[in-house]
Amino acid sequence: MANAVKSVAKYVRKHKEDESAVILRDLCEALESGQPFVLARLYDIPPKAYELAMALLSDWRLDRHLTERRFSKYFDQVED
Repeated sequence: MANAVKSVAKYVRKHKEDESAVILRDLCEALESGQPFVLARLYDIPPKAYELAMALLSDWRLDRHLTERRFSKYFDQVED
């Protein structure tokens, strides 16, 4: 997820005053904290910001999947 996070952070720093930066920052915070995020907010952001949001979600999902697999593998070994 590091690459997507870096790209989002770079975008947010460059577009500090834009609503799209606020939305991306809110998305990052929601993913990190596990809090809800209204996906409809992504509808109104520019294409570049939308692509960054999709990359962030994709990386976040992959990271969660890999983490769960690591935990499962560890717990399976503990039970043996």
